[in-house]
Amino acid sequence: MFIDISNDRTRTEELQRMLRYLSFAYDEEPLRVRVNGEYDKATSDAVRYYQGINGIPVSGNTDMLTWDMITKEYRDEFMRRAPVYIYPIPRDPNYTSVAGERSDVIMILQIILGALRQNYDYNPPPISGVYGRETADAVRDYQRVNGLPATGEADRETWHRLSEEYNALVAQ
Repeated sequence: MFIDISNDRTRTEELQRMLRYLSFAYDEEPLRVRVNGEYDKATSDAVRYYQGINGIPVSGNTDMLTWDMITKEYRDEFMRRAPVYIYPIPRDPNYTSVAGERSDVIMILQIILGALRQNYDYNPPPISGVYGRETADAVRDYQRVNGLPATGEADRETWHRLSEEYNALVAQ
């Protein structure tokens, strides 16, 4: 049975999030699509790739078999990963993580940015505990997309938003 989700922005976004999640879980670059709610060529190509590696008739359309397999694989993979909740770090309301800082807090920031990359098109920073250029760039991109001042510094509001989004992601 064919289901046409190409005109359903919400279902298309859901499909794109699942494909993107699986792309990082299995390191399958062809599944890494932008979450934009448009059933565009990149989404169709990713579906086509998924169908090919899973023995489904390759069409690039999301039929019921493809949808069911993607959602099942997404749920199975997600359940294998135990959620780890974090809370806004640090507690000092005036604290801002800035370039050059070296700490475990920065390592947590980098892990969160890496985990959220499935929802954004930024390059995840290396997990080094050092607030370098890559970390500042990822923070700046996150801030820009989320309507925060794009300073590249992780202030309290940025930490709060990152923490909330990360916790929502692992609670799914």
